[in-house]
Amino acid sequence: MLSSTVRLLMRSGSLLRPLIITARPLSIKPTLINLTEKRKTLINEIPRRWSHVHYTYPMIESRVMLLLRLFDKIDSNSLKLDSRFVQDLGLDSLDIVEITAALEDEFWTEIPDCDSDHFATPRHVIQYLCDKYDVYEHIEPISAGKEYLEEAKAAADRAHH
Repeated sequence: MLSSTVRLLMRSGSLLRPLIITARPLSIKPTLINLTEKRKTLINEIPRRWSHVHYTYPMIESRVMLLLRLFDKIDSNSLKLDSRFVQDLGLDSLDIVEITAALEDEFWTEIPDCDSDHFATPRHVIQYLCDKYDVYEHIEPISAGKEYLEEAKAAADRAHH
């Protein structure tokens, strides 16, 4: 019955013929996949951040404080390094999870839940990231340029005041 309907439509006009021809199912042809090439494309699709500048303490501190100032539920005037998230800033556990997700995006890292549960102040967050990236306050890396160091120190001074 279906085939007679299709034959009738094919005879009836040239306007319907392209619709019927394109409505055929696509033929699936088996193709051989070179696994090494597939692996290379998968590895190349992983986002990476390569940088010649290493993290410094002032850099981490200024980026964390900026991230916290831009968070909607935090009053930037009451934000200090030792402000407690729950007691002083009035955040709940969901807000801390959102801050942790923003930190993961900012620093391209993964922070386990057991570590983020111990974030009580911005200083704890900064110390955690410095420990993670082996950053020490008194050591400046060789790759950091003179202009960058001056900018980072100025940002650190602004963050303290």
